[in-house]
Amino acid sequence: MYGRFARIAFLLLSSSFLFACTGDDGPAGPQGPTGPTGPTGGTGDPGPTAAIPIENVDRINIEVQSVTVPASGPPTVTLKLTNDDTLGLKGLAAGQLRFVLAQLSPAPAGSGLSSEWQSYVTRSSNGIPDAQATTETATAGTFTDNGDGTYEYTFANALDDYSGGPVFDGSKTHRLGVEIRGQAPISTNGIYDFVPDDPAATDLFSRAIVDNQTCNACHDVFGFHGGPRTDITYCVTCHNPSSIDGDTATEAWGGTVDMMQMIHKIHYGANLTEGYTVVGFRGTVYDYSGVVFSQDVRNCTTCHDDTNPNTPDSGHWLEFPSRASCGSCHDDIDWDNGGHPGSGGSGITFTDDTLCADCHGPNSTVNDGDLKVDVVHTIATAEASKNFAFNIVDITNTGTGETPVISFSVTDPLNGDAPYNIQTDPEFTTCTFGLSRLAIGIAWNTTEYNNVDTGSSPGLPISINPLTACGGASTDEGGGVFSVTSPIPVPATAMGSLAVTIDGHPAVVIDGDGERIAVPNAIAYAPITDGAAVPRRNAVAIEKCDDCHNQLTMHGNNRTDNIEVCVTCHAPNVTDIRRRAGQCATDLGTDDVTVDMKVMIHALHAGGATGVPYDVCGFGNRPHTFDFVYPGKLNNCEGCHVPGGYYPVDPNDVLATTTSVGADQASPMDDTVTSPNSAVCSTCHVSDLAKLHMEQNGGFFDLTNVKNADGSINAPQETCQLCHGPGASSDVGEVHGVSSFLFND
Repeated sequence: MYGRFARIAFLLLSSSFLFACTGDDGPAGPQGPTGPTGPTGGTGDPGPTAAIPIENVDRINIEVQSVTVPASGPPTVTLKLTNDDTLGLKGLAAGQLRFVLAQLSPAPAGSGLSSEWQSYVTRSSNGIPDAQATTETATAGTFTDNGDGTYEYTFANALDDYSGGPVFDGSKTHRLGVEIRGQAPISTNGIYDFVPDDPAATDLFSRAIVDNQTCNACHDVFGFHGGPRTDITYCVTCHNPSSIDGDTATEAWGGTVDMMQMIHKIHYGANLTEGYTVVGFRGTVYDYSGVVFSQDVRNCTTCHDDTNPNTPDSGHWLEFPSRASCGSCHDDIDWDNGGHPGSGGSGITFTDDTLCADCHGPNSTVNDGDLKVDVVHTIATAEASKNFAFNIVDITNTGTGETPVISFSVTDPLNGDAPYNIQTDPEFTTCTFGLSRLAIGIAWNTTEYNNVDTGSSPGLPISINPLTACGGASTDEGGGVFSVTSPIPVPATAMGSLAVTIDGHPAVVIDGDGERIAVPNAIAYAPITDGAAVPRRNAVAIEKCDDCHNQLTMHGNNRTDNIEVCVTCHAPNVTDIRRRAGQCATDLGTDDVTVDMKVMIHALHAGGATGVPYDVCGFGNRPHTFDFVYPGKLNNCEGCHVPGGYYPVDPNDVLATTTSVGADQASPMDDTVTSPNSAVCSTCHVSDLAKLHMEQNGGFFDLTNVKNADGSINAPQETCQLCHGPGASSDVGEVHGVSSFLFND
């Protein structure tokens, strides 16, 4: 990549010298012959546009300029390929260029169905003729490289002559897409929508349901079937109701690879009764039956975003309920034999899809509209969460030797921020089964939490229960404000600033059951020895977590949507030692492992890719193994981090990670530790060679008795920043290719 950049830069620089040089022009030469006159009012033909070889670029942009469908005969496509500097790209071989061409048909009137694409080009699958939509390679028809970055391709057949395609209708919307193989990545699939009978038409009938950016929020960059299929609008031209996987055609799902059903089944895989498997290229089996969606699957608007102007048809999930769409998740329904429950316990047998809208459509009045698709998929606990906000009102007495006092409130944002009475309201007095819980935390210091001398070892913050009905204590300050006092003073060893947090969950009765309601946690900072409060560094944006998780809530809905709160407990000194008993000790052994945030998060997201699962003990001494496959690109650091938040940390500021707490849990001095950058990087770079590289540059693994009482280290210091810092020779952002993902933002 860099060689190509260097060659291009040298050529451009050389040409600039040629054009920029000045000096004696010399005597004028004889006048040349008069050139031909250009057309009236014109400027003459400037000649062919300059183009560069396509193999010299790092990304290819595709622009389809026209598609012509003659009255008889095959269609012709004209396209232009450019690099990011808009220079034309020449030299593409016909065998590297593929096209898909599909027709969009509205649903038959009164069918209750939605519109659907159908590809003209098809192939057989497991002996079933025309079973799957596919592409046409430019070797099949007539291909011309014009040498200026433009190309022309005439398909092999007239559209009426493709055996598995739709009946050609020139009044319908058509879509052409392009893919290029064996060259640099493409930015898009060059989607071109048109109406053959009216090429100038602009307001086309469409089926724009999901946008690329919605998918890329989790997946970073689409690149399926070997890489060159990057655009959801390209995918749907092949993945439509007419397309099946012949190898699984006899399964309960009929081998469907229709986008609507396939995507639902993949993301709901672990919950399906029948599972979902597809047999792909060269007989590769893809079994999605274990896939767990990273949020509540009822969050339909995570993908179907009706606020996005690029997806005007995103509301199809509300408007067109059908056996195919609903059955993609509800795969236990026998539609033909009364398998769908009805009123009075009777089953409903479906003769067509119009029956779906009677109960679930946007105009349904059945059960007062409670069976509409959006109502049925409403997550009642998420709606209830909107009625609560945790607020830290004041923090006092935070100097060394002082006993902190925290004033706080819980209010209702949907009711003018009216306060709750946490001592009497049922949301905070339903203590049975721990339904009501609130905790005020105090952690120090914010340079790097060590939580030494908090009385909660190893390395955990102070936690105060303010719910008087549930065994806690708080003072009613009036006006909905309550206060608690720390059970211990700030020790002399604490320096810098401290953090105060609120986590927990109110209890709300929903459908007769008490539910723990996840509420975004609160955090505020106060000085200990600092002149003013200094917040902890924040390397991660919760909004990026929620791209995949929608609402990140953990530990029984206690810790919700605030990474700054999470790190007060998931500090470098902390392991799972307090949970290494019972079933967890039986399954995973008694040796503790770190739950330091920076290590834990990388380890559990990378486990599926590295083959090194993250085994940890959780609440109730339950064992957990994280070995799932991360849906995005592990090297896209900014999938989670704020810009620049992934660079090596200064080992003077960041504590080493405890891998074993030693005999004295309250003291860090006998901990076994790993240096901070090595602890993080080794979660993905798991080879012995990688670890040796870290050790050669000051990193260390599992050293014992090198910590001081404040958690600092008497050991070699890492020098990672010298090579991997911003702008260095092996800048982390560059070697991970972070910038290659940013054009999708």
